[in-house]
Amino acid sequence: MGWNIVIADDEAPAREELIYLLEQFEDVDKVTPATGGMDAIKKVKEQDPDVLFLDMDMPDLNGLQVAEIAREINPQVKIVFSTAYDQYAIHAFKLRAFHYMLKPYDEEDLAIVFQELRKIRIQNGSVAIAHPSSGMTSVKLALELDEGITYVSPKDIMYISKEIKHVQVHLRDKAYNVSYILLELEQKLEPFGFFRCHKSYLVNLASIIEMKTWVNGAYNLVMDDAMRSSIPVSRNYVKLLRLKLEI
Repeated sequence: MGWNIVIADDEAPAREELIYLLEQFEDVDKVTPATGGMDAIKKVKEQDPDVLFLDMDMPDLNGLQVAEIAREINPQVKIVFSTAYDQYAIHAFKLRAFHYMLKPYDEEDLAIVFQELRKIRIQNGSVAIAHPSSGMTSVKLALELDEGITYVSPKDIMYISKEIKHVQVHLRDKAYNVSYILLELEQKLEPFGFFRCHKSYLVNLASIIEMKTWVNGAYNLVMDDAMRSSIPVSRNYVKLLRLKLEI
């Protein structure tokens, strides 16, 4: 079952940007926009969403007011506040906000939101935990190159990086430039043990051999490729990475 989402923002460009980003996630079924606080309450009643994205600063009702009413309508709805200002964070979490994002929207922040949403569904038994079954061991990733299509087994991929003009898929001793976007590869490879550790990197958990401390609570991963590549881990991802990686 995919996510049913309502977003409320009185600024059309911000609303449209968030709709676009949300629609890139394969497990999002429906995104319903609301143009303000009162409209958001109306949409919550009509759509019964799983997740409610709320702008804090709206002219009729602000995000905190909408959140209180939305909680009365649907106590289970997950509320994600979004704003250009961080001074509302304490109030947001007093209302048991699921997440808090600062504008402009970032693909990395949304990826974290959906990782946590999926984790909750798994814990609640709403979805099956994705493990490659015996029937999936022969499935390969198709890389469309100039000379044709190269098929690569997920287990042979060390990591994937987003470069300036393209995405690269890195094997043990070679790399391919591909036409995929990083988010698309994340969704394809997550069932095979891949993890988004940084906005520009997707790593194969089985290929990590070391995690070294860096600066300001961040880490670098050492990968099991020929170059012993060093991959950065954003601070926001460290805790979840260790939960997935360690026994």
